[in-house]
Amino acid sequence: MHPITVTIIACDEEQRIAAAIASAQWADEILVLDSGSSDRTVAIARNAGARVVQTDWPGYGVQKNRAGEMAANRWLFSLDADEQIGDELQTSIRDLPEDPKESAFRVRRRNRVGGKAIRHWPWAWDKTVRLYDRRKARFSEVPVHESLQVDGVVGDLGGLLEHDTYSDWLDCCERQEQYARLSVEAMVEDGRRSRLIDRTARPFATLLRLLVVRGHVLSGITGLRYAWCVARGTFLKYELLRNSVTN
Repeated sequence: MHPITVTIIACDEEQRIAAAIASAQWADEILVLDSGSSDRTVAIARNAGARVVQTDWPGYGVQKNRAGEMAANRWLFSLDADEQIGDELQTSIRDLPEDPKESAFRVRRRNRVGGKAIRHWPWAWDKTVRLYDRRKARFSEVPVHESLQVDGVVGDLGGLLEHDTYSDWLDCCERQEQYARLSVEAMVEDGRRSRLIDRTARPFATLLRLLVVRGHVLSGITGLRYAWCVARGTFLKYELLRNSVTN
C-alpha cells in the first residue's frame, strides 16, 4: 500500500486523543488538526508522536478537508478523536495492494456508550467510509453529519473501528444540542422558518422513526434513551430556529 496519513480533527479531547493516536502508530504520518483546545490535547498529541497543526473551526466537513490537504500522503484514513483502529483493521489496511482499483474503503464500526459495547441491532455497529485517495474523494462541507463523496469504487475492509460514541447519556444529550445549534446556523442562512408543526410533530416523528422503523426499541432502555435524546435534539433545533428568526 502507498504511504498513509491518519488525520484527526480535535478540540478539547485530552481524555481520548492518546488512545486514538496509539491505534494509528502503524501509519506513515499522524496529523492532528486542533481547533483551539483549552486543555492538554495539543501537548498529549505531540508527545504521542503526532504532527499537530492549530487552526480555527470552520465546521466538520471543511476541517476534515483541510486536514487532507495538509497531509503528506495522498492516501488518508480519517479517524475521529473518540475512535481507535483495531488490530485486524490495521492488518487489512497494510495488506492492500500498492495501487488498489478502489478509490476508498468502508470500515465496520463498533459503537460503545460509557465504555460498554452496544450489543443490540441497529446501533451495535455501522459502516463508514474512512480510508480514501484524496484525489478521488472529499468530505461534504456541511455543518454537521459530513460524509465522504467518492468518485469511483468503494471497497470494504476487514476488522473493526472502535467508537466511544458517548461517555454517558448526559454526553449524548449535550452532543445532540451541539448538532442542533450547528444545523440552525445553516437553516438561518437558507431562510428556513420554524413552524408549530416542526416543534411538535417532528420530535414525535423522530422518536417513532428511531424506535420502530430503525428498531431501537429492540435495545430496551438503551434504545429508548438514545431515541429520546435525538428527539429532544430535534425539538431544540426548531426551537432555536424560532428564536433566531424572532431575534
